[in-house]
Amino acid sequence: MDVPAIVVKGRAEGSHSEHYADHREQNQNAEAFALEPCLLKGGRFVAVIVHRAGGAKHSSDLLGLLQSSGFGGNAEIANSFQNVAPHHGRANLVIHAAFAAAGIVTVLLGPILPILISRWSLSDEQAGLFFTTQFCGQLAGCLSTGVLIPIRRRGYRLTFAIGFALIALGVAALGLGDARIGLVGTALYGYGLGLALTGGNLWVAEIFPQRRATAVSILNVTWTIGAIACGPLVMLAEDLHMLAKFLVGVALFHAICALLIGAWEIEPLEYAPDESAAGPGAPRPRLIGAAALALGALFFLYVGTESAVGGWVAAYANRVESISATMSALTPAFFWCGLMTGRALAPAALRALATRKDGEKILTGCGLSLAALASSALLFATTYRAALACATFAGLGLACVYPILVGWLVRIYGANARRFGSIVFATGSLGGATLPWLVGAVSTHMSALRMGLVVPIAACIAMLLVNGFFPERREA
Repeated sequence: MDVPAIVVKGRAEGSHSEHYADHREQNQNAEAFALEPCLLKGGRFVAVIVHRAGGAKHSSDLLGLLQSSGFGGNAEIANSFQNVAPHHGRANLVIHAAFAAAGIVTVLLGPILPILISRWSLSDEQAGLFFTTQFCGQLAGCLSTGVLIPIRRRGYRLTFAIGFALIALGVAALGLGDARIGLVGTALYGYGLGLALTGGNLWVAEIFPQRRATAVSILNVTWTIGAIACGPLVMLAEDLHMLAKFLVGVALFHAICALLIGAWEIEPLEYAPDESAAGPGAPRPRLIGAAALALGALFFLYVGTESAVGGWVAAYANRVESISATMSALTPAFFWCGLMTGRALAPAALRALATRKDGEKILTGCGLSLAALASSALLFATTYRAALACATFAGLGLACVYPILVGWLVRIYGANARRFGSIVFATGSLGGATLPWLVGAVSTHMSALRMGLVVPIAACIAMLLVNGFFPERREA
């Protein structure tokens, strides 16, 4: 149903913390509010104020203007910069906290597997099965979001509640069970991670439509904090003979998050600002087209590169210079610290480039260039400290890429990202399984890990090329 936007003029005093995208009408003597209709929902009309020149009282004072201008008695005003609902603030806090805990769980096998090998007398082949099981579970979880998230009025709530609950069950099983139960638990928490991580990135991108890349950057900073803390926390818990209690504590935290999210209404308003701004006659992006192929390639290459560098840097540093087992276990933390620092700085960089229509592409290109240079320098490092520095700068360069890609996904596809996103995120998971394996395969074939690490460098160069030709779609 097409309803034209209208302008309501009136006199108002004071100020209100509503945010608006632009000035459609400049008038120093009167306020000008451009009201764009977005949907009919349950018989109630929702209008979003997107332009203002001047100040205004609280939004409730504008309802009279709306009602007298043909919007009826059930009109409501929403902030165009946040796709808000009553529980979004609390849910946002809980999801960020849960992402930090999910960061611990995502990389948990790395530091804990040597302990489990000794405890359960596992062979290397049996131990490797845990990684495969987590990957398969996470891939299945990513694909399942394409079915769960689009469920009307409760899709995100179900996705988070099921995801966090399965993480809780899986981690508890890993901490309290034997090898078989632990393997089942790994599959459960892998599936839960696929649901929760995919859903979280899409959710914040929808909730904050005017600053998607910034919101996703902040969310992934919390995940990175958990990933960095995992190794030291596992080592401390094992030294104190409290590893099982530590895992049960992580499980209980996720269970609490599942209960809270399951009890709240957290669905984004069914409003796609990009589509409304484009107009009813604007062509809709095809699910299979240049943008889809480019996004799939970028997700595959990015996640694979991050996993390859983060997963192999410890082994390479140990071959550059003989180091203790403890230092070798802590080496990946420098890569994750670089990643976390870059994501913390990404919002400032995005604001600095906000006036450039291709600002995100410029930032992505600069980041990938830095990652490629740092990874190349790693091949020529002759000391452990030099390898650490290269790993840190590689993480710093890669930091901004993933949040920007998630923002592009939601910007281009709008509500369709809820379905299409599951395929794109699953493509990323495939990259995370393929490129690290390819590093090992090349290293074995060439008898040099240095040659294997050419793989992530080539992936960075490929991403630079895809980024340069990525279909340009300006956000409204």
